[in-house]
Amino acid sequence: HTLIFGSEPHTPKMAKRIRTLLGVRETFDITGLTELYGPGAGQECRAHQGIHYWADKYILEILDPETLQPVPEGEVGEMVVTTLTKEAAPLIRYRTRDLTRLVPGPCPCGLSMPRHDRIFGRSDDMFIFRGVNIYPGQIADVLERHPEVGPEYRIHLQRRDGLDSMTVQVERRPESEPAAVDPAPALARDLHKHLMARAEVQVLDPGQLPRTFSKTKRVLDERYEDAAD
Repeated sequence: HTLIFGSEPHTPKMAKRIRTLLGVRETFDITGLTELYGPGAGQECRAHQGIHYWADKYILEILDPETLQPVPEGEVGEMVVTTLTKEAAPLIRYRTRDLTRLVPGPCPCGLSMPRHDRIFGRSDDMFIFRGVNIYPGQIADVLERHPEVGPEYRIHLQRRDGLDSMTVQVERRPESEPAAVDPAPALARDLHKHLMARAEVQVLDPGQLPRTFSKTKRVLDERYEDAAD
């Protein structure tokens, strides 16, 4: 059995968890955009080394979301598309807000269509914490390196004593035994190393973070609620 992912960005850890729960042997990523051609604008192959996009249908560029200049090959930026075959509603350098990177070189599967990586998140999901621009996908990438925690997470931003504070809540993996050593300090150090910002880490029991059938809300920003009142 196989499963195709779409609509919601996910990490390799999330995909592995879903395969385990559903008994699926293989999963594939698919991209799409209503303004482009709908579902199927790109498709992962059995090599699982990126998503082939149909370069005969649209031009794909990866730009810095702030400067709108092309980023070096292999770096993450915002996907910008220009359609080649749409006539009624063509797109010219349309900002999708999706974050990804181009995958260089030929694919082992033999298909000649170029590839981009999975969708890491959205440029409009970015938040500023103590002068640092942070994307939720950066935190998900750090969690990937810690097998003792699961893929679900939530970022809680607050104001404490006049300063911004960030708490990253994660869940212990259901199949993992309670660790003799709390994984929170190691996670906090890893987050600080990659984000250049300090965050408190809370490791919760499996299932404690909220689940929804709609788009998952990863960032809970309460820093300005008191000021608004």
